[in-house]
Amino acid sequence: MAEGLTLRAVTFRRGHVTVLLRQSLTVPRGGTLLVTGANGVGKSSLMQLAAGLVRPDEGEVHINGISADSAHPDELVGAGVRRAFVFQQGGLVANLSALNNVALPLRYHADTLGLTDAVIEDRARFCLGAVGIEGPPIHALPGRLSFGIAKRVAFARAMAIEPNYAFFDDPDAGLDHENAQVVQDILTSYRDDPGVTLVLASNHRALIERLGVPVHELVDGRLVRIDMATMAPSSLV
Repeated sequence: MAEGLTLRAVTFRRGHVTVLLRQSLTVPRGGTLLVTGANGVGKSSLMQLAAGLVRPDEGEVHINGISADSAHPDELVGAGVRRAFVFQQGGLVANLSALNNVALPLRYHADTLGLTDAVIEDRARFCLGAVGIEGPPIHALPGRLSFGIAKRVAFARAMAIEPNYAFFDDPDAGLDHENAQVVQDILTSYRDDPGVTLVLASNHRALIERLGVPVHELVDGRLVRIDMATMAPSSLV
């Protein structure tokens, strides 16, 4: 079975934007793909496509040799693929507490992973603690949390599944220094973990420089390898 993330001659359009046009790319197991690009070119759509949340118009997306857009995600989990996705705005479920948000992917795959309710709750509490959230806030609804704390909850939810494929859309955008450092620490640990394939989109220079990995720019439907030293300062924040 081929390991890693593979895009094969992928074309994908969202509205009037051509996100990808006949693009092929492989991210090996344990590798990192960091994508930058101007606002509106489709970086968020690319993250969703790579994670299998949407289907390409043409071509194929595979994770470990399995179609990433499998109609039943348990097929991937059963094959040992554990995906995590953090949306730009966090993507928490509004009517679930922080604790239940983090437990959600574990409960969804409980039968496949063989998890009991007690194990799920312990894992959710542990992940919240790992991002510095303890006490009453774990029972709060997302609407009562600051943006930074809500983003930490989203990261805790991603960590809960113990992902070997992790997708992050503009992960530290809009965060103050303290929350950005927590997020960057987690991303750095994933970058250094040979068991995690990391895919993220960001225009944040501080994060890009800290990760220190090759960068691709999404432009006119193409993924182009770029040299950070020659990239226009106005392209990053």
